[in-house]
Amino acid sequence: METIIIETEGQNLEKIIAFLKEMNVSFKTKTKKEKPYDPAFVAKILATKDEKSTRVNPRNIWESIT
Repeated sequence: METIIIETEGQNLEKIIAFLKEMNVSFKTKTKKEKPYDPAFVAKILATKDEKSTRVNPRNIWESIT
């Protein structure tokens, strides 16, 4: 037995399932659930967009922050 992993959605998924059923191939489907970001976190990050910031040179960190 071999395994094929196909990541698709919508109309393509329906066509693939229909094809596999027609070929009498056993298959399993698994839905990935994306975890959305916490809206409070997103609002906090977007609010900092206009705040004062300090650029840091990664090659010379200590002199950049003084």
